[in-house]
Amino acid sequence: MLKKVLYLSASFALAAALATPSWAQEAQAEEDQGGIREILVTAQRREENIQSVPVAVTALDAEALSESTVKDIRDIAGRVPSLVVDNVNAGPSAAAISIRGISFEDIEKSFDPAVGVVLDGVFSGTNTGQLLDAFDMESIEVLRGPQGTLFGRNTIGGVINIRRSKPTGEFGVKASLGYADFGTWRGRLVVNTPMIGDFLAIKGFFNYDKTDGYLFNATQNRRAGKDKNVSFGATARIEASENISAQITYQHSEQDSENATAILSRSGAGGDLICILGFVPPSLCNRPNKGDSLYTIFGNIPTPITYDTDAVTGEINAKFGDWSLVSITGWQKSTESVTADFDSAPANFFDAKRDQDYDQFSHEVRLVGDLGESVNLLLGAYYFESSYFLNQATRLFTGGRPTQRSGVDSKSYAAFGDVKIKPSDLLTIGLGGRYTRDKKSFVTNYGLNTTGVCPTTFGGGSVITAADCVGKLSNGKFTWKASADYEIGDHKLIYASYSTGYRSGSFNGRAATPAAKGPYEPETVKAYEVGIKADWLDRILRTNLALFRTDYANKQEEIVQPTPAPFNVINVQQTIVSNAASARINGIELEVTMQPSDNFTVNASMSYLDAKYRNFRRDITVPADFILDDVSTLDLRRAPKYTWSVSADWKAQLGSGTLMLSPNFRFIDKYATCIIEQKPAIPGAVTNDFRCISDAREILDVTASYLLPMGDGEMKFSVFARNLLDDRGTSSTLPVAGLFTFAGVRPPRQFGAEVQFKF
Repeated sequence: MLKKVLYLSASFALAAALATPSWAQEAQAEEDQGGIREILVTAQRREENIQSVPVAVTALDAEALSESTVKDIRDIAGRVPSLVVDNVNAGPSAAAISIRGISFEDIEKSFDPAVGVVLDGVFSGTNTGQLLDAFDMESIEVLRGPQGTLFGRNTIGGVINIRRSKPTGEFGVKASLGYADFGTWRGRLVVNTPMIGDFLAIKGFFNYDKTDGYLFNATQNRRAGKDKNVSFGATARIEASENISAQITYQHSEQDSENATAILSRSGAGGDLICILGFVPPSLCNRPNKGDSLYTIFGNIPTPITYDTDAVTGEINAKFGDWSLVSITGWQKSTESVTADFDSAPANFFDAKRDQDYDQFSHEVRLVGDLGESVNLLLGAYYFESSYFLNQATRLFTGGRPTQRSGVDSKSYAAFGDVKIKPSDLLTIGLGGRYTRDKKSFVTNYGLNTTGVCPTTFGGGSVITAADCVGKLSNGKFTWKASADYEIGDHKLIYASYSTGYRSGSFNGRAATPAAKGPYEPETVKAYEVGIKADWLDRILRTNLALFRTDYANKQEEIVQPTPAPFNVINVQQTIVSNAASARINGIELEVTMQPSDNFTVNASMSYLDAKYRNFRRDITVPADFILDDVSTLDLRRAPKYTWSVSADWKAQLGSGTLMLSPNFRFIDKYATCIIEQKPAIPGAVTNDFRCISDAREILDVTASYLLPMGDGEMKFSVFARNLLDDRGTSSTLPVAGLFTFAGVRPPRQFGAEVQFKF
């Protein structure tokens, strides 16, 4: 602990000491201080100053992203209040994202994400491929709470809104090349063309990432966790006229990586079968769920992950006097294959291979404009469709791999509107509404044939009807929002809001029995929020405070449990999804920014969550006694009680260039990553399996850079340390039906260097 304190103290003391002249010399402060720079956001689908919107939103613009150590959206977790982002080992570039205790982490594409990731206006219907590189990003906005009356796709927990840079219309090149520990190479290239024919600008981009992995496989005597990502594409911006413009982007991405997980199975009462029956040496059972030992793994088979995706995004903007029309169209198609040695042991106990094909199409139209001087109106319509097909093969012991096939087709239609009324110069009232209709169809064959036709018998003559293999559902919901904000002074705003959220029901794509396929019903939330956004001391200091309550109803929960006979001849475990619970989440969020000069900025954030189930009942007795027990004492997933962060950005002239130092410290309290009960469970006093508790994190990232002007361009040399305190532990854990337990781990300390140039 002393070493952590010394590291942290030294980093921030250095930044503060170097900044002392700005604080001590009044003349210099007056020369430099222009106040905290204005950040424009599109959180309300109108370009506005972030301090004028009655929404809990955190934004990082291109300058902030360039100066910080943000590589992808995982690096903003902790520095954004109430945000948790973990990688999901079982999926390519997959993210487990939680905002204000509302989370989603399953790579199953029959689920709708609880937190939306929106790239250039297009919602991603799956959490695979969400760990997007930040090099070419123009901005990242994190909106907390239900979003439905402004965004085309409704989300129940929040939105991460990402915009890539636009073609500039001037010739320019931006590139970087970096190296870090574990054989990690990173290359980026963005090229802009001059205007072609005064109406066309083109931007090309290329990204390359490769690492040998930070785990060691003792069974295979090699480094494990390799990962290689390549993506490239182009954006064309067309200026058809003074009032009409269009932009279209094509991107292709490929990933070739390895699924590497740690064994956390245990023996004894309530233990896992793999240890109880002696399939692995006793030394591999009952391992701690934190520390260095997790980074040595023991899987005995190859576990490749491959992912290929193509995506096209098109946006048209037209202006008609005081009105603007926006049309956004998105298409994506991907194929992925994941082989997983889920027992994570040097034994042929359990492994799986999952192949998935996925495609989605969406179209959104928005019209926004003024009705007189005091009313601004937004109207929109949205259509989304997706389809996926899952081909899953699992193997227990050394037998064959029976195949389970399933697929879900989804369609969603919505109309939404939002109006802002200003009864006075100081008061603004907002009202918004949305009606959504979701339709889904499901098909499976439970793994008994290769034709896709529903079987009529199962095992020893058990009958399966055609109705067991198909399903359809249709959900509709009206959600709404009301807000009021009042300016209490220059750059000071108080606000209050009430909003409702909705996430569609669906079918369970991994069902191994007819009873488990569903459907499960929609879940809903009611969210209350009050806050203040204020700038002080001539905009040197900024404080944003939000207090909120979220009431969760009909919460969708997925649980892994043994498959009953006779279906267990195909798959010994299955995922059950049901509407299991209601929950209440209370919280406080605080963001503080201080910028005493243009050369020194300090940012801090804090959040507190009190997240509890209010009604959660399920049968936890093994074998089942068919009596529902009270399990409301379980912790919600990825809902840490405390998170806080502090970062600094300091600049100083050194020779003909600029020296920059950017330390960032993040604390994320312990949190649960699964809702599996501790065994043997005691009804009425149930706790999460202790292996599912990801311990508290203390993450310190530091970047030091030197920016050197070079003619019409510049070159930047950087050295960095990610996770300087070498905080190690699990990022996710899953005990599987009493058979085995595996875990993913978070990256250890990494040093690296990078050179960037642009002209």
